Amino acid sequence: MALHVLFAAGTFVFSKAAALSFADPFILTVCRGIGCAALFLAFTGWKIPWPDFSLKEWARLLVLGILLVPLNQYCFLKGLQLSVPGHSALLYALTPLGVLLLSAGLSRKMPSFPKLFGVCLAFFGVIIVLRPWESGAEVSELRTGDFWLILAVLSWIVYTILAKEICRKKNAVVVTAWSLILGVIVLLPPAVPALQRFDFSIVSTAGWLGLAYMVLITSTAMMIMWNVLLKYLTPVQVAITTNAQPPVTTLLAAIMAAAGFLPGDQDLGILFFLGMILSLSGVIIIQKSR
Repeated sequence: MALHVLFAAGTFVFSKAAALSFADPFILTVCRGIGCAALFLAFTGWKIPWPDFSLKEWARLLVLGILLVPLNQYCFLKGLQLSVPGHSALLYALTPLGVLLLSAGLSRKMPSFPKLFGVCLAFFGVIIVLRPWESGAEVSELRTGDFWLILAVLSWIVYTILAKEICRKKNAVVVTAWSLILGVIVLLPPAVPALQRFDFSIVSTAGWLGLAYMVLITSTAMMIMWNVLLKYLTPVQVAITTNAQPPVTTLLAAIMAAAGFLPGDQDLGILFFLGMILSLSGVIIIQKSR
């Protein structure tokens, strides 16, 4: 579990380095998607079972793929280019909150009072982190990045809700693999000319390492570890890993900034830590409430 938290923190930090180096988040999204798709295809028939979907299920996978790659991954990398790893980890930690609200809306069932209190507390923490009352070029860029990250989280929440039914019927790893592959296929028409125009010589070593980390660790090793955790632990126990990601990511980002791997200013002031504590407290309240 501790290794999964560390890998997740590394995702936000190394993805930031890649986003800065590639400069074009669309190109980075395409490269990441092609790398992941190639790995999944290589594992298919060996570690990953062959797909066995009906025509209707393939259509659902296409929708999931669009949510996962062109929307989620692009918005994540675009946001991380302008924001900081600590913000992205905190916003992604709010996924259970978004799933709760969307599920409640679809089922037309009002969440319990403790869960509503947790939602309000988490939102209050996010507002403190985003600091809408401040102005200036630096804060404006940070806020723009956070907006893209929120879009990424929203697409991930919708993906989670829509994938629930098919994951119950089919192998979850196969669903993940083929939704990602289809998402990459959707990107290929505009990606081919964009890749031909892009100057890959501008990408630094840190950028290539960040891309390799996203492909090998984030999309492969972490997926396998997540399924292992779910096999031996309860969902509540596994959820603790999500709650631990923001503080670990913040610590790793601070270390990487001190080492010169990331820009020095990672927005780690008092308001960020206060907002993080409030937001995570709200998420924990939601998870423990019935």
